[in-house]
Amino acid sequence: MERAVYFDAWFPRDHCSHPSLPPRRLAMVDDLAQMRGTVLVWAALGGGSVALPYLEEEAFGAVPARFRQYGFVNDSEFIAAARERGIDTAGIVFEAQAWEFAAELSEEGDVLAINQTRGVGRPVYLGLREFGRDQGPANWRPFRHYFPSGLVNSRGQVVEDLWEEVASRDLAGQPLHAHWVELSGRDQACYFADRNNPVWREYLKAIIRIQVDAGAGIIQLDETDSPMTAFRYGGCFCYDCMNEFRIYAKTLLSLPPELEGMDLDSFNYAAYLRDQGYGPGDNPQSFPLYELYARSQQAAIAKYFKEMTHYIREYAAGQGRQVRVAGNFYDCAPYYDPMVDQVDLAVTEMRETGYQQPWYFRHGVGLARGKPLIAVENPYGGLTGTLHERLACGKDWDRFRLTVFEAAAMGANMALPYGSWLGTEVADSYWVHPALVNECGRFLEEIDRLITGVGCHRTAVVYSVASMMRQTLDSDQFSDRGRFFAPLERPELPPASYWPLLMELSRKSKSFDVVVFPDEELRPGPPPDLARYQTLVLPDVWAVSPAQDRAVSTFAANGGQLVVVGNYGGDWRPLDNVWQVQTVADAAALVSGEVQTELGPLAAVNLQETDQGVALHVLNYDVCPADGRVRPREEVELSVALPFMAKAARLYRPGHSPRGLDVSVSRGTWGGVHRNVRGGVATVTVPHLETYAVIEFLETGEFSPAGNARAGHQKSNREGDSL
Repeated sequence: MERAVYFDAWFPRDHCSHPSLPPRRLAMVDDLAQMRGTVLVWAALGGGSVALPYLEEEAFGAVPARFRQYGFVNDSEFIAAARERGIDTAGIVFEAQAWEFAAELSEEGDVLAINQTRGVGRPVYLGLREFGRDQGPANWRPFRHYFPSGLVNSRGQVVEDLWEEVASRDLAGQPLHAHWVELSGRDQACYFADRNNPVWREYLKAIIRIQVDAGAGIIQLDETDSPMTAFRYGGCFCYDCMNEFRIYAKTLLSLPPELEGMDLDSFNYAAYLRDQGYGPGDNPQSFPLYELYARSQQAAIAKYFKEMTHYIREYAAGQGRQVRVAGNFYDCAPYYDPMVDQVDLAVTEMRETGYQQPWYFRHGVGLARGKPLIAVENPYGGLTGTLHERLACGKDWDRFRLTVFEAAAMGANMALPYGSWLGTEVADSYWVHPALVNECGRFLEEIDRLITGVGCHRTAVVYSVASMMRQTLDSDQFSDRGRFFAPLERPELPPASYWPLLMELSRKSKSFDVVVFPDEELRPGPPPDLARYQTLVLPDVWAVSPAQDRAVSTFAANGGQLVVVGNYGGDWRPLDNVWQVQTVADAAALVSGEVQTELGPLAAVNLQETDQGVALHVLNYDVCPADGRVRPREEVELSVALPFMAKAARLYRPGHSPRGLDVSVSRGTWGGVHRNVRGGVATVTVPHLETYAVIEFLETGEFSPAGNARAGHQKSNREGDSL
């Protein structure tokens, strides 16, 4: 598993100021090596959304001798230094940010101030508008250097104002702002850029070329759902989004009543809504044709994300390089599912970083479908701000450890913070004591081969993308809790028990995999293989395709146990092994977990296949609120159903040397639809459980000191003799 560092390196006691990251120093590479980092996210080369020559200065600009004295380097030099230490640096592409900053220039055209002006020189603005008009500083290369033929928009017009051209628009045609990165009190503005606009996509490709040329080993696409998340501001209604809606509507086999008789070649959804009396400030969910419009945006963001990822790989290959692609999938919402296949690394910002949320990581690992999942904390909501303050007072070290180890236990990676983002309202950045982050990094390195992301569970929970889509779109995520428009009550929407079910299973120490039923219009393909599971839980899977329904029916007909919570939209016949329930508590009672324990709700467990056997990951959330220290548990007995007769067990804990455990085994059957293998229930006792423990069970009885973690990925379909 990758070990990521959230490497913004924003300055302490100052606002985090997008999009350009602070200058890098060689000493930082030493810090990152001490943290055992292998990947840096949000790490370098962010200034392209100010201007391409600004980005080139970040990448290749001269560093004054005074700064060299203290190890300052430009971004390309930093990327090379980190690579020498085995650390891959991501160039960050801010896909929804288009910037203008107040600045001051000398008479010769040199930058004297930008963003933080000080009353010197000639006051100007610097950003995309000035770049496109060749009105920038003297050292900026002209616009035509990058685009010799200029840029032409989808209406056939030569672009005169790049900043205005790429902005998302509200119903009155006014540009929308990416408010989450703008600093109040500063003379700056960030338009919410629209990736549906071909001009912006061409500009983003120019950013990518510079980042690849600067040596970035990873290109990280941020804000991958742009411009769909403009819904939170009541948009986007620019020309290109209206064109995408027209294109999508013309593919429909049957039109909704509102479009009957319309000339779709000239239909303009924004004009139609204005004619109906709607305007800025109205909740988009109240608009006629909203669901169809949202659908057109879901298709568009997947289509253009694929275009961007293909371009990254094609351009890098043309330069004789191979780079990886990462995508920020924010809260792992259903509309990200079609994008996952296009990336090498899946990244999640977690809409709210909470305490004890193992279910979120199980969901994310399922959505990632075998790709490494890297999480970073979100400063808005959740515990990050308070945790940062308490850590500075010497408290909550165990609580911090749990935020890191929780992801590992569930098969993902929580990036360690290095001056990471605390939002626009706090004049500070997220730093954690080096002793603490280094300790966490060392333990993650020690157990690296035990974090495979490959579950070893008999139970799978279905994540139905189509069933969850509308609930997500109508959630408070897009109304922003009433900040930009009043939320609507939607009692007619089908229920969704998916998230409550994951929480219930986790709190009862029931381990499980998440399998994704895709929205086949957005991601065509067969349903996932269900044959390895004994129990399949379907929480309000009311939108199911014929192929998915056949897979469920086949699973049940072959002896698999179905637990259906609430609504199900398929046509399987009732069988003795199908349980229909209405509450998640009833569903959880029907799931026989692999782990028997008395740890209670302040704990979580997960099984991951390794190259030598199976690793049981155990988390102890019993934290004292006053000081944030965990209450250790003594003599914890754990019984685990395994697909083999365990011959030995070894215990790994932070701050302790690995040690063997006595293991007793009783025979049993590890069931699946297509297999019954000789297995057993292994019982061990952990003498002292603090925050986290990993117990590896072996098939052979001998531990290899350096196993191949990736080999565990091949054990998903382990076969054995039938009983």
